[in-house]
Amino acid sequence: MKKILTIEGMKCEGCASTVVEKLGSIEGVERVVVDLENKQAVVESQNEIEETAFIQSLSDTNYSVTK
Repeated sequence: MKKILTIEGMKCEGCASTVVEKLGSIEGVERVVVDLENKQAVVESQNEIEETAFIQSLSDTNYSVTK
């Protein structure tokens, strides 16, 4: 499954690396690709993952998942 998330707060490659690390640590996530220009993260997984898991994984950072 592929899910596209809009992530607010990312400004540089360091930001993108943190988002990839945090989202990638969620059980079931196989791949995360961040697009800084469009403020998006594409998350690939075998099974559906609830959006709350993505929100929670970034809760201790300066980044947030927006609708």
